[in-house]
Amino acid sequence: MKKQIICALSSVIILSCGGSKNDDFEETKGPSNAFEAISNLSKAGKEMKNNLSKVEEKIKERKERGDTLAMHYEKLMEFLPEEMDGYKRKEPNGGSVNMVGMSYSSVDARYEKEDGEYIKITIVDYNQAYGIYQSATAMWAMGMSIDTPTEKANGVKLNDEIAGWETFKKKSKEATLTLGVGYRFWLNIEANKQENTDFLKSVAKKVDLDKLTAI
Repeated sequence: MKKQIICALSSVIILSCGGSKNDDFEETKGPSNAFEAISNLSKAGKEMKNNLSKVEEKIKERKERGDTLAMHYEKLMEFLPEEMDGYKRKEPNGGSVNMVGMSYSSVDARYEKEDGEYIKITIVDYNQAYGIYQSATAMWAMGMSIDTPTEKANGVKLNDEIAGWETFKKKSKEATLTLGVGYRFWLNIEANKQENTDFLKSVAKKVDLDKLTAI
C-alpha cells in the first residue's frame, strides 16, 4: 500500500490554465511563451492559496461532524466498479493505517481481458493525512505540459473539486490518469494498449465521483 501512496503522489502535477475540452474534462496546457509563463506564476500563487483555503474548509467541516479518520478500506472498496465491459475484475486489495495525527486508506483492483489488456484502479483516502495531501496539491497550479516523441502529459480538470494529471506513453501505449477528488481522495487509473487517455476518462466516470466529492 505504501507503494500505491507514493505513486499517487508522484504522478500528480495539476495545473489550471486554459485548454480544450474532451469528454467533459478540460485538458490544460503549459505556457506557450515567456510572457505567458510569467503571467501564470501569479495565477499559480492565487490558485495554490485558493486550494489550501478549500482544503482547510473541508477539514473543518469534517471535524465538526466527527469525520476524523480515513474511510475503512472495506468501505472504500465499494467505490471500485464491480464490472467493466469486456474486462474481468480480479480480487481487490486494500488496507487502512491509523496513527496519532494521521489516517489514510488505499484500495485497488485490476481488470483484465484474455488478450492481456488491463485496467488498474486505485483509490486513496487521505483524511487526516493533511500534510501529505497539501504537499501534493501545492503543485497543482504550476502550469506544465510535456510532449516528446515518447510521452505526452498535461493537466486535466472536470470541475473545481476534481482535477489532475494525465500521461500517455506513445511507444508502449500505456496511459495513466490521476485525479484529486474533493480535496481528500486520489483516484489513479492505469491501462495498456491505448491510443490516448480518452478511455481512462470514461473509466473515471464509472467511479461515483460525485459521492466521493460530497464526503
